[in-house]
Amino acid sequence: MSKIIYDVIQRFEVEDGIPRLLSTNIQVIQGGEDLLSLATTMLAQLGFYEKFEENRTSQYIGYKFKNPKKGAKRYQLIITPRKEGLCVAISKDILEGDTLNLEYFYGNDAHYDVYWSTLGRVWILPSKENIFWQSIQTRYPNLLEIAETTGSLILNKRDELEYHLGDIGENSDFPEIKVENIIDSPEKFDVNSLGSSDSYVVVNDDSLFPYSWQVYITSTEVLKEFIGYFAKILMEQC
Repeated sequence: MSKIIYDVIQRFEVEDGIPRLLSTNIQVIQGGEDLLSLATTMLAQLGFYEKFEENRTSQYIGYKFKNPKKGAKRYQLIITPRKEGLCVAISKDILEGDTLNLEYFYGNDAHYDVYWSTLGRVWILPSKENIFWQSIQTRYPNLLEIAETTGSLILNKRDELEYHLGDIGENSDFPEIKVENIIDSPEKFDVNSLGSSDSYVVVNDDSLFPYSWQVYITSTEVLKEFIGYFAKILMEQC
């Protein structure tokens, strides 16, 4: 027997203590609820609830240490269901060591001013690293070498080197340096279509929990690997 879950939102106006229904909004809860069930089941199987306490609200589920160290009383994991997927937020200090920052170099010769701007941040599935790099090389053929999956990737590395060294072409003093820009303009870069969509997730800021970063997941396969990977890291922090 199939089961359909509905999300019902009703708006009332109260006058002289008497409520009057103004509107009713009914939505069918789809993929997000299925993924939420999968996530909580995985956490239970991993023994997550032995070390974390769960707080369910109308919008999200938050997890805190049962026996927190000093200064560690905030949520370490936040799961928020959406209609078609699941938002999963984890503390930046946990997530940042496993992310790849995609950066663009800016150099101003007139003022000797340089800086790097982060155009995107991704977590690459450990099981899909080769697929990620193969797919990104298809889209950006100037990516000649497979880079690290964490840390920083300068998208216009040639610009950065030539700012400091001058020309690095074949007839320059540095003909041995073989580097090309992956992109020539930040406007041409889209982190959401970087490579194979099942090989990475985009890491974004979380406006509700600014100490966390957030990913949006619509695939059960990606969710399994993400939860399995970071739940174990979080449990080791206890």
